Amino acid sequence: MKKNKINVDLLLKNERSTVDRLDTIMVNALIERFSVTKRIGLLKAEYNVDTYDRKREETQVKTLEKLIEDSDLDKKFIVNLMKLITTEAKKNHEKIKKEIGE
Repeated sequence: MKKNKINVDLLLKNERSTVDRLDTIMVNALIERFSVTKRIGLLKAEYNVDTYDRKREETQVKTLEKLIEDSDLDKKFIVNLMKLITTEAKKNHEKIKKEIGE
């Protein structure tokens, strides 16, 4: 019985190590993404372009939905996650716009 527990612990450790590596990749991807969206915010502020681009966001949602089509991921979860990320980017754009406007 103890042997199975050791095997399970080792398997869990290996799988958790993979999750930790993927979490690091996701955070680094977000760091890079927000760096790019900051540059977008600067361009929008400089050229007085609206922060919100409904058509762009709709296109992105459709692209992501297609990307996860054959996966086990919940479409609603992904859409909500992306809304959270894009809302934060838009807040940053508004902040940049205010800073540049001063």
